[in-house]
Amino acid sequence: MSAAQLKDLSRLKQPGRAPSGQVKVSYGVHHLDAAIAGKSVGEVRQALKEPLNIDPRALALVNGRDVAASYVLKAGDQLEFVRLAGEKGSVFSF
Repeated sequence: MSAAQLKDLSRLKQPGRAPSGQVKVSYGVHHLDAAIAGKSVGEVRQALKEPLNIDPRALALVNGRDVAASYVLKAGDQLEFVRLAGEKGSVFSF
């Protein structure tokens, strides 16, 4: 799935109507609702890595639990890409 396809799929929720296949996606200050149920976490990470500037080392959490890239998203899931507290941009070995 390309970033353009994902952009087409993302849309705001309409009041009084539960959109089918919607998943909440967030990374840092970026948040979106997209009709991506049925896609794997890896596919979503790949499609959004540039638009949301997702760090390749960020953990993928679905509904607060660490998941593999092969996890298939379900409608109503909340996918978060997070960096562990205290991580910096570079790693030093002493």
